[in-house]
Formats: sequence, C-alpha cells, structure tokens
Amino acid sequence: MMSVQDRAKDNGDIFVQHKEQRECVAPIIVQSNGSFSSEGTDVMHICNNSFSIPNDYIVQFNTNGALSDTVDKTGMCFIRCYFEKASLIKNWQLNRDLIMQTMWPIKADSIEFCELESKQEMNACVRSYAIAKCLMKRGFEDTCNHTVA
Repeated sequence: MMSVQDRAKDNGDIFVQHKEQRECVAPIIVQSNGSFSSEGTDVMHICNNSFSIPNDYIVQFNTNGALSDTVDKTGMCFIRCYFEKASLIKNWQLNRDLIMQTMWPIKADSIEFCELESKQEMNACVRSYAIAKCLMKRGFEDTCNHTVA
C-alpha cells in the first residue's frame, strides 16, 4: 500500500508543512498617531513643543530602533522627554510594568540589561536614547529570528 507522501511524490501533489512561525513584531515605544491613547498623544505634543522632530524620525525609530540624525541631539532629547513624561523611566530606573505593556513582547531581562546602557554617559539625552535603542533592539531580538543557516 502506498503512503500519502509516496503518492504525493508520484502525482505532483503539494504538501504544506505547518511550522510555527513567529512574526517579526517591532516593539513600538513612541506612539505617533491619534489611534493611541490621548495620554500618549498629549506626551507627544508636549515633547514635540520642546524638542521638535519630524514625524518621520518617530516612524523610523519605531521601525528600526534608531534615529536618522544623531549629530543633532534634538531627537535624542525628544526620546528622553517622551520616556520621562510617559513615566517609562524615572531616575534611570525603567518602569518594568509599563515598559512590558507598552513594548510587548519585550522580556523582563531586557529591562534590567538596558537600564545599564551608557551608564557612564553624562548627557541625559544621549543616555536616554541609548536605553530606548537598547530596548528596541532587544524587543526585535525577542521576536525576530536572526539565525544564519
């Protein structure tokens, strides 16, 4: 008797193997449009009044965890402002519960790891950006498969 797989080989049937695939999800920190909470929108406006950056910077940061312009510290200061005003960080301590809600699917060990990022940096904007960038990178690593065959 012919097995199903043997028959498929003989007659050209196509088998689809269902493997668990994890979608690569970007952890979004900085919320940039009206579909998010009004509190997040208020924080955006407050920080953009002090540190005005193009919306493209926010979109890029949420896409790849980096700002396109790191020579001008305005974007970094915007990130610092956002983190502080949104209560994501206080005195260099990340709000674990809020980060885990905001940046799903980030893992708890990423929070402790990223708090120490650029610990020696004297510029608060640069350090805040380094922490945010670290969180984004770790969030991507937690969800994206970067293994090379």
